[in-house]
Amino acid sequence: SWTGFHGIQLPASAQAGPRHVTGGLAWGFADSPRGALVAAVNIGVRTAALWGPAIYGPTIARQVTGPDAAALLAADTSDYAQLRAAAHVRAGRPAGRGYSAQAAYRFAAWAPGAATVDIVTAGPGSGGSTVLVVTRIEVLWQRGDWRVVAPPGGDWANSASAVSSLAGYRPFPDEG
Repeated sequence: SWTGFHGIQLPASAQAGPRHVTGGLAWGFADSPRGALVAAVNIGVRTAALWGPAIYGPTIARQVTGPDAAALLAADTSDYAQLRAAAHVRAGRPAGRGYSAQAAYRFAAWAPGAATVDIVTAGPGSGGSTVLVVTRIEVLWQRGDWRVVAPPGGDWANSASAVSSLAGYRPFPDEG
């Protein structure tokens, strides 16, 4: 199933998780390939500066690991200040809403305790076109839940690239 989050839909499953969604945070994912997939999307999206420090801050602090986690937090803090000023919103509030959709995925790697998933997101482009971007997200099973490995340099753009089609990816939703 899908649940709304600031204008976008995120996957959720009774079996895969998240089992807990509170204050914009989501946790409690199954130790399975589907749990890794759902965690990668839910945690990855919540690291965006757009949602404000009440969401990206605890998400990064509790659910992101790796040598570039501090750089991701610093980048979000800087980006949020710029987004908030441009949107004229009060400090701490989301600086906007999402306009993208999770379109497809594929596992680049899977092993117990570690997965790498390529997530294709569809979003608005110029002239009413749709832009497809694939983001590689690595997750590790640590302390009883999935954790996202921070992208290189703390910047998701370093893990993303444009794609022209969904060929080779499994569309969301992939079952009944």
